[in-house]
Amino acid sequence: MSFLSPWSLLWLASIPVLVWLWRLVSVRRRVVVPSLVPFEHLVARTPKRRGRLAVNALFWLQLGALAGLAAALAQPILFRPSAKLTLVILDTSASMTANDAFDRARRALLAHLAGKPPTAQVFVVATAPVLPLLPQPTSDALVLTRALEALRPSDLGGNLSTAERIGRALLAAVPDETLIVTDEPRPDPPPSGAVRWVSVGSPRPNVALVGLDAQGPLCRASDARVIATVQNFSGEAMPVAVRAIQGGRRLAEATVQLSPRERRSVSLAIPEGTEGQIELALDAPRDALALDNRAWLDVGRRAALPVVVRARAPEIRSTLAGWLGACQALNWTTDETRAAHPALVITDRADQVTPADAAALVFFPPADRLPVMSHWVVSPDHPVGAYLPSVVAVSATLNLAEVEPGTGVPVVWALVAGREFPVILANEREGRRMVDIRLDPSGSMSSTPLLLAFFNSLRWLMGYRDAQTPGEPLTASGFAPGPVRVHRPDGSTDTVESSGGTVRYEETTLSGRYRFVQGSREQSAAVNFFDPLESNLSERISTWRPLPDAVPMDHPPRPAAHPLASSLTILLLVLLLLEWWWYSTKQLIRVQGSGFRADVVAPIPEPRTPNPHIPVAP
Repeated sequence: MSFLSPWSLLWLASIPVLVWLWRLVSVRRRVVVPSLVPFEHLVARTPKRRGRLAVNALFWLQLGALAGLAAALAQPILFRPSAKLTLVILDTSASMTANDAFDRARRALLAHLAGKPPTAQVFVVATAPVLPLLPQPTSDALVLTRALEALRPSDLGGNLSTAERIGRALLAAVPDETLIVTDEPRPDPPPSGAVRWVSVGSPRPNVALVGLDAQGPLCRASDARVIATVQNFSGEAMPVAVRAIQGGRRLAEATVQLSPRERRSVSLAIPEGTEGQIELALDAPRDALALDNRAWLDVGRRAALPVVVRARAPEIRSTLAGWLGACQALNWTTDETRAAHPALVITDRADQVTPADAAALVFFPPADRLPVMSHWVVSPDHPVGAYLPSVVAVSATLNLAEVEPGTGVPVVWALVAGREFPVILANEREGRRMVDIRLDPSGSMSSTPLLLAFFNSLRWLMGYRDAQTPGEPLTASGFAPGPVRVHRPDGSTDTVESSGGTVRYEETTLSGRYRFVQGSREQSAAVNFFDPLESNLSERISTWRPLPDAVPMDHPPRPAAHPLASSLTILLLVLLLLEWWWYSTKQLIRVQGSGFRADVVAPIPEPRTPNPHIPVAP
């Protein structure tokens, strides 16, 4: 035990004052008697200033109240061995919705908690989104069970390390034990220290939609086309059917055979006159995850973006003019003043691309303009590589310099002298698409694969993707100021306020259709799930990374401090109430026994002169 304010114990020095007051009061008590004759010898004595201490229950109550007041002012703290604290990281990411993975994780967690002592503290943190299950650590098994029963996995990706770091930050302490409950495999090397791993996952086959794109007309007027990118995450070949549906009516369908681990783009031609939101559905046998088999997209007749050529080199500008001139329906120009905006920009310098441009295709010509014979290796899982053979020999003026990291995703590689060099890279950031082609088109103008890749790039740059992924906010406009009801894909509803006619909804934790309703006004928006890491159930990758500054605790845990000031204050109030009750009871008994009012006291008669004829006892 310790005291935060030990100097307050000096109040205990007032106890002798209490004793002195009680001794003083004992000689001033008045007793009413009918006659003083038997007590004349006492009256003749000199009165004492103090008498013996006569204690009763009232004295002990006052003494206890005084001691309790001094102890409460000293603020005592009692140190006891701290209860064991367990940090639980529960995986609630999208992969946990496969089959009954989350139910098994919940049962495993409850079974583990059932074997803990009643005083053990548990703090549960979910991974997707990263939120604590309860505000504070608790040892109440009933509260934990109810919270776990109400918890559901989301359609977001999760990270175990991020959740563990945030959990420690919320605790502001190092837990005695960390329990990881997930479908991810145990990392290699296994976690060190007091980390326990509970895995409820097993390899399962799955085929998923991993990308969706709508393409408008390019060289001639045409209806919209939908490019669905599908991937087989299992180790066996899978037949896959992709269907486009609108209002229960099947618009288009394509069937492909996917090899193990293969990713492929499937093109669906939408019938003429189709506008609005359509649903893409994927069907595959023995598919373990359902949420990555549906996607939504708005389609319609859209004009192609105008093209502006900003190439500085005359030979490159002349080559691009010949290629674009072959596309009669394409609206292009080299005159910046006559161009419509926003536009698709084609240039040979990256600094010529401005934030106002809708999309950009940038050529990076080499300093040496000699053609190089190489073999192009094409990735078929991107629309830029559509219709290109997997491997083709190409003679082109290549730029073999190093590529800056983060430039984009390589779609075409060139094999030169046994080394791989990225030739075409595609990138999409904040809704704007960019393609980098690392060669000189004027020195490769007769290459058929290059022409095909160029027009594939234009088609992809003019495409659009009118859907968000889980975690991205949704916006809807055209509402009056006031509340707007949001109908979520799981049937639940939320209410948000419209500001300036626009609604922004950020709780997009589920994939599917969201409806915004205000009176007769209604809008809908789609959230699509595209996450290859979560869809890959056959080869799960662990997201656990040990803390770089984690130091194993080789010393005993610090004892828990329990302040006693509040308890002593309550005890002091109880003693004061008992003292008041005791005093009131005594006064009532005294009044009832004497038959007089409590405030009427018979005066003590003046002492008389003793009678000499009456003997007085010595």
